[in-house]
Amino acid sequence: MKSFFGGMSFPRAVILFCSLGSLVMGALVYQRTRRLDEVQEELRRVKEVVKEIQTDAYRLDELQRSAGTEKFKAQEELDLYIRNIAGQENVDMGQLNTEDRTDEPARGIVDNICKMSPLSKTHNYNRGQIGNFLYKLEAESRRVKVTRLKLTPSDKAIPGEVGRDRWNFEAELTTRAKVDVTAPADDRG
Repeated sequence: MKSFFGGMSFPRAVILFCSLGSLVMGALVYQRTRRLDEVQEELRRVKEVVKEIQTDAYRLDELQRSAGTEKFKAQEELDLYIRNIAGQENVDMGQLNTEDRTDEPARGIVDNICKMSPLSKTHNYNRGQIGNFLYKLEAESRRVKVTRLKLTPSDKAIPGEVGRDRWNFEAELTTRAKVDVTAPADDRG
């Protein structure tokens, strides 16, 4: 009986089948080896990516924590912030006169400056009270800085005598903000 392969014996058919099978298996092993190398390279990068994610998560957590404790929000008016601090317990500054102005120290940066002083010249404070007020203004917000302070004694000092610790003050607070400096569009048709 003649086989399908035309005189090929069974051992020769097995050898042929195994040879073809080994070529196919070799090609599949080569493909899988290349894919394994790619996966191992990606796994090496995973450690770096995880470290970056952890660093970013810690930074985000710190920023959220500081934003949660921040008393002066970006959209809040500086006058309102000052009045809230002035009315706090252990500060008790009473009514204050405020004047707002803006300054542009560099392109793309705007300083909002608020000049404040007691509402009337008869209101005077001790240095500790003024210092506590100015400290609270800066401590409650990282965005607010006291940039100028002028203290004048409320009474005329007599040379050689210790005067009363009563003062009038004038101070300036500054908040700095970045602004978009895109050029206006030319509307000349």
